[in-house]
Amino acid sequence: MQVKDETSYHSDLSRVAKNAGISGIGEIIFNILAYTTNIVMTRTVGPAIYGIFNLANNITNSAQIISASGPGHGLLRFVAYYKGKKDFPRLKGAIIFGTKVSFILSLLLAICIFYLSDFVAVKIFHNAEVGKAIKILMISLPFLTLGTIWLESIQSFQVIKYFVFTKKILQPISRLVVIITLFLVGLKLVGILIASIISAMVGFFFAFYYLIKVSSVHKKLPVPIYERKEIVSFSLPLSFIAYLSVITLYTDSLMLGYFMSTFEVGIYAAVARLALLIELPLTSFNNIFGPMISEFYSRNEMGKLEDLFKVVTKWVFTLSLPVYLILVLFAQQIIGIFGHDFEVGAVALIIYGAGELINAVTGASGTIIMMTGRPKINLLNSIAFGLCIVMLNYFLIPKYGIIGAAAATGFAIALINILKVLQVYLILRIHPYKLNYLKPIIAGLLSLLIVALIRGNLQSVSISMAILFLLLFLASYGLFLYLFKFEEEDQYILQLIRQKLNNVYKNKFK
Repeated sequence: MQVKDETSYHSDLSRVAKNAGISGIGEIIFNILAYTTNIVMTRTVGPAIYGIFNLANNITNSAQIISASGPGHGLLRFVAYYKGKKDFPRLKGAIIFGTKVSFILSLLLAICIFYLSDFVAVKIFHNAEVGKAIKILMISLPFLTLGTIWLESIQSFQVIKYFVFTKKILQPISRLVVIITLFLVGLKLVGILIASIISAMVGFFFAFYYLIKVSSVHKKLPVPIYERKEIVSFSLPLSFIAYLSVITLYTDSLMLGYFMSTFEVGIYAAVARLALLIELPLTSFNNIFGPMISEFYSRNEMGKLEDLFKVVTKWVFTLSLPVYLILVLFAQQIIGIFGHDFEVGAVALIIYGAGELINAVTGASGTIIMMTGRPKINLLNSIAFGLCIVMLNYFLIPKYGIIGAAAATGFAIALINILKVLQVYLILRIHPYKLNYLKPIIAGLLSLLIVALIRGNLQSVSISMAILFLLLFLASYGLFLYLFKFEEEDQYILQLIRQKLNNVYKNKFK
């Protein structure tokens, strides 16, 4: 790759790789804890109660998205932008203004939803227990909202270890410990709900502590400057996007709750959670690459932005592809970990996962659109996505149930992310693709073929045998990638990630 400033380019790669290393470790720990927690829940309470919790939790998460919208959600962009320009008075003002607005919205929403919960539960989900669960979870809404926007602010400072430690380690650990404790004393649904509230409070307190540590919000100087008009102008489209994201994120499960039962909702929740494993590499890299986009754009360094866009997207795809292929090979065994009743979701998992793989293939396209100050385009994308996902779920769920929801959501995710890649190219004249994308594709298909041929000669596959096949697949995939040889920037990133992993292990995030 030809670049004008090799030293500067390697410095940027270092930031992405080192922080992605921490973020990647955090995502691995988070997912281990999250899946352990969900397995404990599903094997203890079953799909029906798990479905009740997920409906109530989706309502709460929807409220959190809305209350954190506007100035709160805009913090990720403005903190990074003002930091890049070293404008600390406006940076401080943005954090304080976003916090105040989000706190007021969270209180108002919590009160409204609390009083409407019984109506929603009976008239929409036909289950009064859902209403009781919603009322309990509303306690967590202010803590959840402020903790979320403060963690996004910390992320914008590119001090990723605090974000990872709080959101990916402390919160899930506290949730798992409380759930196990309350299950042991006989509390099932109520135990899950209490654990969710405590987890939100843990996130709130540690996010506040680390925000104070990395910023000057608590100090008298600098005196904050409130660019309310600029923040509101940028954030209003984001508010509509946030409202639409409620539709795009939770339409499938909420419509399943309307057309089907909490049993189907519980199974589908397990499907969706497993499919999100494919997004893990994208999330890890975007946690640090997102704020860097805003910095590069503010300095008009478009060449740097495109170079890193290509490298990051290739790595996201290289790491996401084997996850999806493993889900294809062992869908029934993997989802069966949640319990025997969940195995009927295997086909839905493969279909949903295909959409998430295409999401990974498109890289940070959506983040680039937002972080370069084009919220109106994101708004139009969200409208299109929302209409698509509502209509497809409306027509497919009544006829095909869980599979219909997976097909509708997977197709909508794939379509909108392909559109975002085209938009980034038309607007900024950059794209994330190179010919070396063929290497992981060929490596993945060859590894899949090897395992499929061996597996085809067996009548059945036990859990232990599936684990052996999994190891064979990963070994084959890694070997083929090695034989195809890494590019120079790939070797550089691997070296940096190894160094960072060693440092993290020695220092334990301190």
